[in-house]
Amino acid sequence: MTARAVARWQAAAPYAVGLVAALGVLAVLVAALGGDAPAAVGSLVRASLGSAAGFGQTLNKTAPLLFGSVAVILGLRAGAFNIGVDGQIYAGAVAATGVAFLAAGLPKLLAVPAVLVAGAAGGALLGAVPGLLRARAGVSEIFVTVMLNFIALFFVEYLSTGPWNDPMAGEAITRAVPPSTTLPLLGVRVGAHAGVLLALAAALAVWWLLYRTVFGYEVRAVGDNPTAARLGGIPVGRTVALALVASGALAGLAGAVEVSGFHYRLILGLSPGYGVMSILIAVLSRRHPLVAIVASLGFAALVVGTDSLQRSVGLPASAVFVVQAAVLLVLLASEGLRRAP
Repeated sequence: MTARAVARWQAAAPYAVGLVAALGVLAVLVAALGGDAPAAVGSLVRASLGSAAGFGQTLNKTAPLLFGSVAVILGLRAGAFNIGVDGQIYAGAVAATGVAFLAAGLPKLLAVPAVLVAGAAGGALLGAVPGLLRARAGVSEIFVTVMLNFIALFFVEYLSTGPWNDPMAGEAITRAVPPSTTLPLLGVRVGAHAGVLLALAAALAVWWLLYRTVFGYEVRAVGDNPTAARLGGIPVGRTVALALVASGALAGLAGAVEVSGFHYRLILGLSPGYGVMSILIAVLSRRHPLVAIVASLGFAALVVGTDSLQRSVGLPASAVFVVQAAVLLVLLASEGLRRAP
């Protein structure tokens, strides 16, 4: 076995151990609730990956997680911690829904791109606020993005219960968007929409941007050593601001895809913690957009599988975060051991 192959196995080993740890934690939780742990683990795999419909739902969950994780990765590469993914998802969803209502009479070939561009613009607008504040005044993007999450959420609540509310629904959801603004399905039997292909394209585009362009080099240089980057002539403030704008656009696309591909309307619970999971995926993938593809698929399978266990064995909804935490702790411990002298 070559040295490169050994290095790859060593890099993959912590993920395998993390997967085993996650399944072990899940089995313990199920057993504590009086369920059959081996059957529950098998049910999780079948519900998320073992059938066409289950795999389709996993792909639908992969799309927002992958958009969100590459958004976080792009910010981290520039030395910025974007905790506002949830807010940017909602901002993108609001913009996409508004344009969808306006584009009711347009053909699908024009309406769908307009909705997606609007979603990206909405997220980029929310990402521009912390970017400009950090570049101009040195304000931490962490505090700004957290506060903007609340603003976006309350704005969605206002729209979904007020001017855009569906009076027949009796809950915080808007009227359905026109059929001409919805994403096509990859297959009726599978039930997955084309948003996952857009997310894959976004991950590839971010990889190309980071490793094949001058701007990507500047982003990585600023993130690794801003002082050296500044001395080398790189405009640090502008680079960080542009990275946060692009990060927001990616998260906004996740919101647009959720509206036009999955929910077909704006709802208050559009993001069930996608922002938190995106941060975990970005950390687990070691800030690499291509690794984030696999990690997002794994997290999506975990979410879909644990949803099925909520119905079958009464597993709490918060259990998915416990399992995710187990994976993260294993990988962080492995990383610490690897770097220890």
